[in-house]
Order: sequence, then structure tokens, then C-alpha cells
Amino acid sequence: MDIRYGYHGKQICEPSYSWGPGIKGQYKIMFIHAGKGVYQIEGKTFHLQQGEGFIVYDNILCYMEADQTDPWIYSWIAFSGNEVISLLERAHISPHHPVFRYAPLFWFDSYLDEFTACNENHSTCELRRQSILFRLLADWIEMLVATSQLLPEVKPKDTYIRKAVEFIRMNYNQRVAISEVAHMVGIDRVYLSILFKEILNVSPQQYLLNLRMDKAGDLLSNSQLSIAEVSYSVGYNDPLLFSKMFKKVKGLSPSHFRAKLKRDSSIVLSRLD
Repeated sequence: MDIRYGYHGKQICEPSYSWGPGIKGQYKIMFIHAGKGVYQIEGKTFHLQQGEGFIVYDNILCYMEADQTDPWIYSWIAFSGNEVISLLERAHISPHHPVFRYAPLFWFDSYLDEFTACNENHSTCELRRQSILFRLLADWIEMLVATSQLLPEVKPKDTYIRKAVEFIRMNYNQRVAISEVAHMVGIDRVYLSILFKEILNVSPQQYLLNLRMDKAGDLLSNSQLSIAEVSYSVGYNDPLLFSKMFKKVKGLSPSHFRAKLKRDSSIVLSRLD
């Protein structure tokens, strides 16, 4: 899964300590170990306390403030990646419903200790932290299910779309037929197309195409990969067809897109110098 460890931490807040309103550059799961505080996001205010937690979203304005008389102590794990939203949806978490309860208290501490124990200079540190992150996320979701703290069940339509999107994201680099996606989800191909346009405002074909071209754009930053290799990596056996579709979506041919990435990178480096 495209979910990457960022950093972790724990803070004993001073009375009325606040952060924001501002935007974080990564997602965070926040666990409240003691005290109380307020979390604001998407125009909603949540009054939270020990045994509760909340999600800080990437690029969504939020605000948090510790209680004046009983300030909270919280810990967090920060991470990023293209599949974070899909993961949070499995826990029925969204910007409109970012709060959860957890048990036992201080459940997160053992993971903090594991993260901290990773030696930065060790060659496997990054792999170990990724492993800890995936175990933490799996335990967190299972814990929410076990303690029945999930939000009300999502609508069937949303479930169909989530399953279809997960399947496409896992198989975009292979030959994917929309009829196959519909069969996997358990609905008719036409109905799947209707749901995509209703909920995501694009057809399944366009969603797949956009995803492939986004992935291709990331791969083109690697100058060691040929255009043909990038093409094969995102599900196209015909590099000419790939180039045609890439230009249609991105407005530039793959070679011109790569050259632009190189120029932009050079400009950034020169400014840093």
C-alpha cells in the first residue's frame, strides 16, 4: 500500500496551548492519553478527552487547543501516501467525522517505543518503521471494530465505489476491464459507471486513465527509466499509445513532461544555492 511513515511524537501541552488554524503537510492519528481539548475541522468543533482520538488531514485547515484547566497529553503518528484516504474510509473516518474512541488507554505507547527504538543509522531503519506503521494501522482499525466505535455503516453505493477504487488502484499496471471491476464488486457494469459519475464525477475508464497517468508522471521523474519502461509499468504494452494518452491527460508528451520536471528541479536547486 502507498502509505509512508513520516514521524511520531508525544506532547504534554500547557494550559490553553493551541495550534492553528493551519494546514499540516501529512495525515496524523492523534491519541489523547490524558486531559481535554478542542479540535476544529470543516466548520465543526469537537470537545475531546482521554481515551478519544482524532485525525488531522493533509491539506485541510484545522485548529486544536488544550483545555485551560485540564490540558491534554497526546501522541501521534504522521504518515502520507495515495492510499491513506482509502484506509481511513475502512474505519469510517472522514473530515466530517474525524473522531474515534480507543481502548485500552495508552495503547499507542508501545508503538511509540518501537518507533523511537529504530536506529536512524541502521540500514533497515526505514523498513522497520514501515513495518511498525502497518501493524499499528491494522491494530487500530481492528480495535475500532472490536470496541464498536465505528461511525454508522456507509451507504451501499459508497461501499461499491470504495471496493472498485481499491481494485483499480491495486491493478492499474495490468490489463483492467471495467466489466471485470464490476464483476469483482458484484454489480452490473452500467450501474458501476452510473455510480462513478454520481460520486466521483468521472467514468470508471477515466478514473483508471487518470490514475495511470498520475503514476506515470511520478515514474518519469526517474531518468533511468525509459519511456517504454514507464509505459509497461502503468499497464500499456504499446509505448506509442501510452504517449498519446499521456499527452491527452497531461497536455505534454512524456519526453517533454520529463524535461519540464528536470527544468523545474534545476530552478529549485539554483534558488536553494
